Amino acid sequence: MAQRLVEIAPRALRDLRKLPSAARKQILEDFSILETTPWPGPPKIKKLRGYEFYRLRTGTYRSIFEERGQTVIILRVIDRKDLERLLRGL
Repeated sequence: MAQRLVEIAPRALRDLRKLPSAARKQILEDFSILETTPWPGPPKIKKLRGYEFYRLRTGTYRSIFEERGQTVIILRVIDRKDLERLLRGL
């Protein structure tokens, strides 16, 4: 299994700080899934149609990330109801 580096972008860190501590803890635990390949398929991780991004599902939250070589960069962590609005803005 290949090992990957997971980086959290500053904007995603701000998103995480706003979340309840239980949700934040679970999301951070789920980031460990991204360190190895292959990733689990849907519904946990899914490539977003029409974008070069993926999303990681944790409860009602979605972590938007991209793959750059052996590095995974977490771009945003948002509530699922805000996902469409965020994608329209990208």
